[in-house]
Amino acid sequence: MLSETKHLNSAPKQSRMVRAILITILLLFAGILLTGADSAEAALCETPGAHGQCTAPLPPPTFSTPPPRAGSILDGVTYGWIEDYARFYERPDLESRRTHYASTGVFYGPVDDTATGSDGEEWLKVWDHWLPAEKYHRVEASTFSGVRINAQPQRPFGWVLHPFQPRPEPGAQAEPDTPELPRYEFVEVYGTQVGSDGAMWHDIGGGQWIRYHAVALQMVRERPRGVDEHEYWVDVDLWQQTLAAYEGDRIVFASIISSGLPRWPTRHGLFRVYARHLTTPMSGGEVGDDYYRLADVPHTLYYDKAIALHGAYWHDDFGRPKSHGCVNIPPRAAEWLYFWSENAPGDLRVWVHSSTYADFLY
Repeated sequence: MLSETKHLNSAPKQSRMVRAILITILLLFAGILLTGADSAEAALCETPGAHGQCTAPLPPPTFSTPPPRAGSILDGVTYGWIEDYARFYERPDLESRRTHYASTGVFYGPVDDTATGSDGEEWLKVWDHWLPAEKYHRVEASTFSGVRINAQPQRPFGWVLHPFQPRPEPGAQAEPDTPELPRYEFVEVYGTQVGSDGAMWHDIGGGQWIRYHAVALQMVRERPRGVDEHEYWVDVDLWQQTLAAYEGDRIVFASIISSGLPRWPTRHGLFRVYARHLTTPMSGGEVGDDYYRLADVPHTLYYDKAIALHGAYWHDDFGRPKSHGCVNIPPRAAEWLYFWSENAPGDLRVWVHSSTYADFLY
């Protein structure tokens, strides 16, 4: 009888244990369902505050606009071009000594000072000499600043080169009510196809397609042979007219550029930056043909003899070749590149190459 009583008493204990385990499992499952969204948010919160609110910032987006640089040498500067045969004077006075004159060519420089002449006319100090203001024509430097890249992108990205109406399908006609994408609009590429017109088209999301010629693209590239995993380097793609900055295998910045015209092509190869200038004058070519003189070219990094990466304040036509061989960069983007490269563990490397259609078949 004793053993039988023991058996009968143990059955309820086992049953209660099973029920307790089942209830625990159900409560846990219900908790997951009720707090799933909070758990997902908590994964982004290193320090949740009262009432479950996140007190730590969310991770930055993959792409962000570089903030303006404090004390930038670009701030408050007036740029412009100088007419052929313009005469320069020692003082803001037509009766003062003529110091020199411009011949024929491309002449640009910033305004260092202004003055009013004896007859009330405006004078400008350019190239360290005085010039009647009517001989100087102001230009607006590009405000394009490129993008900071905070996490390795998963797909190609880039910028619209000229206003373009996206198409509903590759090669299709634009629908009349489709708004144009403005110049320098940032896009990402979700796929690439050959359209009915035989051209390559990029899917930029939302059922929109853009033709290859209307966009300058960048993609993450493998570190070129000869560049160490800890080195800083710059990828210059002559076909896409883009530039990207890398720290080892991690892309950190990208911009549109303008490389050399067919008459003065930018040379392919892997180079080292050997000289740096916050500003520097540049001149070259032949008078009467292709002569140019540019004052205070900002944020210049020489890497291939007389060829450099540098800011270009004299045009805003980035995305196509424009130069005598240098890599023109929008001034704000060149400024970011210049100061970022100061942190390089060694000489900044520059890899110049041309991509192909196949690189962007995504």
